[in-house]
Amino acid sequence: MDISIIWGPIVSWFTTEILNRIFFRGRKTEEIINTYEKRLKEKDKSIQKLERAQKKREKEKRRIIQSIKRSGLSTDKLVERYNKPLNAILISYATQVEQTGTGYYKKCKFVQEEIRRFNAKGLGGADFLIPPAKVPRWVKNRNDLETWFEKEILKGRYCKLRFLILFDLRKQAFWKSYVPYIQKKPWNYTIGEVLDVEDLFTEEQINRIALSNIIRDGDIVWLASGLLSGTELEIIHSNQTLIENKLGKPSLREFADDNIVSELSVAVAGIGISNPDEVSKAIVDEAKFWHSRLK
Repeated sequence: MDISIIWGPIVSWFTTEILNRIFFRGRKTEEIINTYEKRLKEKDKSIQKLERAQKKREKEKRRIIQSIKRSGLSTDKLVERYNKPLNAILISYATQVEQTGTGYYKKCKFVQEEIRRFNAKGLGGADFLIPPAKVPRWVKNRNDLETWFEKEILKGRYCKLRFLILFDLRKQAFWKSYVPYIQKKPWNYTIGEVLDVEDLFTEEQINRIALSNIIRDGDIVWLASGLLSGTELEIIHSNQTLIENKLGKPSLREFADDNIVSELSVAVAGIGISNPDEVSKAIVDEAKFWHSRLK
């Protein structure tokens, strides 16, 4: 009979016992393994729970951002409600040249191409605006502005600037069209006409605006934007003041009360919204959602 058949299990048992005594102070290897596996499973559950919570936060964040984008709130209203500086860069340029290998200068066009990387908005002619969301955070004064222009735009070339201005859009800019009609194909634009929500604010700033001001105000355009689109949302937007005045300018908390549904239904029916009962109920449900999040 092969003696290894007998000695194999004996040696294995003996080795296991020695290891248990030396390293685990009498605890069985199986117990250590089971405990370790249990802890791994508990850790996995904790990780999965955190991942679910993170996904939920991301989903709500996207909802905030998409809602404010859809809401149709005017640019000046958004700027007015934000309580921190919104630095933008206003630039107007003329002659642009670069040096050739022979030492001569030749005309070229590079400024507009370079500022596209900063999502520059054309105001007409050679006047452009780099919106707050794209202005580098380190550009905070005149010296920073000059350094930025030389390193990011000029890059060893030459340009005649009409002006290059860093300014706070909230405090140092005023824009308004006094033209008594809407221009279909204008040659020039106001700042408000070229800026969207994404141009003004980063996602973090959008969250701050939405949570601190717009939602709590009980803005009916915001609340309706999750349900309506196109023409009907435009109707709500155009009649926002009228509706809110009829309802007594309700706050978010008041919009979240079922008692307002019938009165709201009458108000939206009066401006030509189809299915006013359905729309009113949806607005109240949306208000309940945000009110529960902001308690």
